Amino acid sequence: MICPRCGSNNVTSQAITETNISTKRKGFGCVKACIGWVLFSVPGILCGLCGMGKEKTKTHSNTRVIHICQNCGNQF
Repeated sequence: MICPRCGSNNVTSQAITETNISTKRKGFGCVKACIGWVLFSVPGILCGLCGMGKEKTKTHSNTRVIHICQNCGNQF
């Protein structure tokens, strides 16, 4: 591998893993409230609160390879 900046052959490769974590909280469930209302009348609307406040966590990892010139420090 040749450095595009200085043309040197003294290049090393390094693998980098980037991890992204996202969380999402659940809110009031309108569908649950409607079903609860149909089944239990007005108190059934409280069924929409079931599961409220729970977090859903998603993790995404991405690995990429960068090349570093040992002479000039260029990363490509």
